[in-house]
Amino acid sequence: MNARLFAGALTLSLLLAACGAPSYYLLPPPAAAARQASPAGTIVVADVAVPTYVDAVEIASLTGPETVDLSKKSLWADTPRRALTRHLAAALDERLAARVGTEPWPAFDSPGLRVEVIIDRMIGAPGASLDFTGQYAIVTANGSLRAFDRFALAVPVADGGYPALMAAHATAMDRLADRIATSISGRALAS
Repeated sequence: MNARLFAGALTLSLLLAACGAPSYYLLPPPAAAARQASPAGTIVVADVAVPTYVDAVEIASLTGPETVDLSKKSLWADTPRRALTRHLAAALDERLAARVGTEPWPAFDSPGLRVEVIIDRMIGAPGASLDFTGQYAIVTANGSLRAFDRFALAVPVADGGYPALMAAHATAMDRLADRIATSISGRALAS
């Protein structure tokens, strides 16, 4: 009986090992950029609102027209909402002459500006492109709307599997940070 139990356990172990452990992926760090002036010395980035498929720990990819696959073996190394929010804050910090952080704001004084982003679509596939659409608002400390804009970006994705897809996510957030920084600095937006 023990030999059968041992053989069964060994078979189960081999099957589980064949399945393999999942791979976890980080967003690459924000790209460096020239700093622009800021009317506020401090800026907070609110948690980015994302669609359900983006918020899943499984990395989402487009497998056909309007068909999304959530990979069970390729996972975000952090929660996607947190990773995207922190990436955007770091990218804005690179681009603006201001201190940029995320919520909760660590000081007693309110930040001079608040950036709110709603992502409507953020999906792509290796060897194709990442569709990135949504809207953002920039709000002053007293609650006045300083800027509001919609964005629609297409970011090419290399044929490098999930690392290339994660790099495209980072590039999309960097391009959004460029738009937001330009809007905050008061310079004309480039299309």
